[in-house]
Amino acid sequence: MQMRQASPAPDCEFERQFHRQGLALVAGLDEVGRGCLAGPVAAGAVILPQSPAPQMFEVVRDSKRLSAKQRSKAYEIITRSAVSHAVDWVAPAEIDDIGIVPATRLAMRRALSKLNPAPDALLIDALTLPSAHLPQKAIIRGDGKSLSIAAASIVAKVERDRLMAELAQEYEDYGFERHKGYGTVRHLDAIRWLGPTPIHRMSFRPMRDMGRGVERPTTGEIGQDAESFAALALERRGMRIVARNFRSRYGEVDLVALSGRTLVFVEVRARRSTAFATQAETVNRAKSRRLVATCQQFLQDTMLPWRDWRIDVAEVRLDRWRRPYHVSFIESAVEEW
Repeated sequence: MQMRQASPAPDCEFERQFHRQGLALVAGLDEVGRGCLAGPVAAGAVILPQSPAPQMFEVVRDSKRLSAKQRSKAYEIITRSAVSHAVDWVAPAEIDDIGIVPATRLAMRRALSKLNPAPDALLIDALTLPSAHLPQKAIIRGDGKSLSIAAASIVAKVERDRLMAELAQEYEDYGFERHKGYGTVRHLDAIRWLGPTPIHRMSFRPMRDMGRGVERPTTGEIGQDAESFAALALERRGMRIVARNFRSRYGEVDLVALSGRTLVFVEVRARRSTAFATQAETVNRAKSRRLVATCQQFLQDTMLPWRDWRIDVAEVRLDRWRRPYHVSFIESAVEEW
């Protein structure tokens, strides 16, 4: 398939301006999905070599101006040749909680934190990231001008589209695999006919105007969603989930994660109100005894290499539609009584 002739050709002039200042690792950042009605907002971050291969200039363009096939080809080339690349996102419940612009910046910060090596400077499409504390330049329509930003837009678009295709299998009849959450006629009709799903942004129109909420989840569904949310947070901290819902004759522990040589057992608690005030609010004495006994059973059974262990409590906050949007951890919250 031929490249669309109308596509602008981004170059590396903005990158070279930083290179001339001795800043070798320049990351381009861009977001995807900011205007969607459903799904996360995603951010891509890409550090290209100072002298990109000629093939990069041939295939990398603003992701919106490429076909899916062209984006897929460019994605493979970018991920093979980049010094570092990353994609991360902010979930719909978080968007509803803090707003789309702060959520976009949060997605960018999350993607930046995954780059290895870390960048010396940033080129960002339209926005700035003051909290990054790095030299940076915001470029209007940067994905059509900077090769690094265009590359970031492509990796973010490809990975978000893949996620929406997966979500389409879970939420049939909405057509997420085709419109990826944007407000097409088919999508708007599906919302009117079927109502919003848990991955819709309830603060966006038309959900807000409809005055309808997500179908009330069961207690079990809330618990599963909270555990999955906490598990993702643990993985972002560099831990590896080794077990979920481990049961013994004494009780159950929600998550087991490995952090280095430390096994971290996690009791997940979800609530709508403010954070737990004291340890006593999280796990009572009887529950603590059962948790400790269950953890000790896991330690006896496991073949994992561990030196130390502890029990943490994950406090998962729920929004007004009972979706998880924030988690905090109390380390070593449960001790043997």
